[in-house]
Amino acid sequence: MSKRTSKLTYIASRISTIPTLPTVISKMLEMVDNPRTDARRLARVISNDQSLTARILKTANSAFYGFSREISTVDTAIIVMGFNAVKEMGLSLSVFDAFKNMGTVESFNVNRYWEHSVAVAISSKIIARRLLLPKSEELFVAGLLHDIGKMVFAQYLPDDFNTVVAQQKQASCSFHEAERHVMDITHAGIGGLIAHRWHLPERIEHSIRYHHYHGIDTPHCLEGIITDFADLLAHRAGVCNEGHRKEMDISPHISHAFEERGVILDDSFVDSCIEEMFLELDSTEFLEIFVPD
Repeated sequence: MSKRTSKLTYIASRISTIPTLPTVISKMLEMVDNPRTDARRLARVISNDQSLTARILKTANSAFYGFSREISTVDTAIIVMGFNAVKEMGLSLSVFDAFKNMGTVESFNVNRYWEHSVAVAISSKIIARRLLLPKSEELFVAGLLHDIGKMVFAQYLPDDFNTVVAQQKQASCSFHEAERHVMDITHAGIGGLIAHRWHLPERIEHSIRYHHYHGIDTPHCLEGIITDFADLLAHRAGVCNEGHRKEMDISPHISHAFEERGVILDDSFVDSCIEEMFLELDSTEFLEIFVPD
């Protein structure tokens, strides 16, 4: 067995111990995708999860929604926020709860990681809306999970993770290029395995697995390009783990994909996306609601 195969087998075995999505979340996702579901029926399912209920109510009462009176029931919160926003939140909370107790290494700043992940998630959704893509909440989740493989990597192969960080600095290359050099396994591939374990939509899985590989023809290559562009925006805005992305220019693959949809990625477009990202981060109190203490 090769060194790469051995490590990939080990990572896969550790991923199998990560909890699957809670029953409440799985049922909620099923209901949101059913056009016959109403707010009251969905609220009854959500109310079985106290943590999800509390954070949905907190979000619905945040400045972002600006409701004139306090929202005290889940069904009202669903009406105010919308079904897709609730779906987005349910998946997001499941991600944070599944990984919040993971240990890591000194070279991996967990709080900065979550801040970056939320920034990429919000940017992905903003871009999806501007391109008029359906189900922008799925791009949000893909953005949130795009680097989840790094957390698993740092947790279960800490020595290799530190070697990758050192290689990246020495060679002045990107993080995923250093991963390839050190052990030929990438955080994107690991993230794809996690998305597959959670039975997330193929669109999300492919966005995570291929967000650094624009030349690969997949059914959802555009979503992977959007995720990578959102990652670039977060790095340009300074919401990132320092040094994890070397290339700060927009690649031809990204530019071409946007131009095909009538969007020119000039400075004005980039700056407006970053501005909107910060506005949404501030107004939704996202980090306060989601990021683990």
